[in-house]
Amino acid sequence: MNAPAPLLEVTGLTVAIDAPGGTTYPVHDVSLRVANGEVVGVVGESGCGKSTLLRAVADVLPRGFSPVAGEVRLDGHRVERRSGAVAMIFQDPMTGLNPVMTVGEHVTEVPRRRDGLGRSQARDLAIHLLSEVGIEDAEERLGAYPHQLSGGLRQRVLIAAALSGNPELLLCDEPTTALDVTVQARFIALLRRIVADRGIGILYVTHDLPLLGTMCDRINVMYAGQVIERGSAMDVLRDPAHPYTAALLAAAPRLGAREQALASIPGQPPALTEGLTGCRFAPRCPHVADGCEAARGLGAPGEGHESGCVRVAELAPLTGRGAR
Repeated sequence: MNAPAPLLEVTGLTVAIDAPGGTTYPVHDVSLRVANGEVVGVVGESGCGKSTLLRAVADVLPRGFSPVAGEVRLDGHRVERRSGAVAMIFQDPMTGLNPVMTVGEHVTEVPRRRDGLGRSQARDLAIHLLSEVGIEDAEERLGAYPHQLSGGLRQRVLIAAALSGNPELLLCDEPTTALDVTVQARFIALLRRIVADRGIGILYVTHDLPLLGTMCDRINVMYAGQVIERGSAMDVLRDPAHPYTAALLAAAPRLGAREQALASIPGQPPALTEGLTGCRFAPRCPHVADGCEAARGLGAPGEGHESGCVRVAELAPLTGRGAR
């Protein structure tokens, strides 16, 4: 018996940017999957293509960006921006919310315009959704404007507005960046509860690899436009299978390590032009060898822990693999 189709399936996706200086490819041959009731993370340095990937999945790429290969399917069908099956939460809640619209107007816009809900029904739905995302005085908040809310409350309003369209897939583009650690923890717990209650899938983008361990079932590590490692959150965080992932983990701050200098990754990512070959991390990798010119990004997802590093087996002791 065949396994059920994933909720989201991205296959060989490549996105191009045409500019006077030439064409660049911020996303190149990326494949990933998200199942119903699953939180899948995408992590990497700024500029690695993760936010562009998210916008391509939502079909809301900026002007000048265009998908040139691959496809994105939701429940086996191509994603269209007006389908309502996909909702997105952006990084900064102050730019994600219209400053001249009230909380109630944000949350009821989709059900009123798309579904034709009347004013009274839409108001009741808004109160219900605001309560669902943990806003206790939901009815009183309907008339508030974004500037009257804290960062945590604004982010909850964004979630309520996203849920108002009853999406199957929720896309999160670094939504905790502007939140302090305490609010961040509550936000993550809220997302996990929504997944459990509604059975939706979440694709969560961040540059914070340790953060994903608290909320994700699986993790995709991106570098220079490609997925170079993926697996369960436990496998990727405890047993990194690519030197880049190991370097990201080594660069993460740790409690009790104040006197130790933070590790860094020397060098810069490559220009994402056409014709790049071999492992894109090789120029920055301390373990580079002759075989690295044959390495590629990962293709279609398998069932286990996968790495694009051709030296993964011999480098296990150096990257920390098998230490736990």
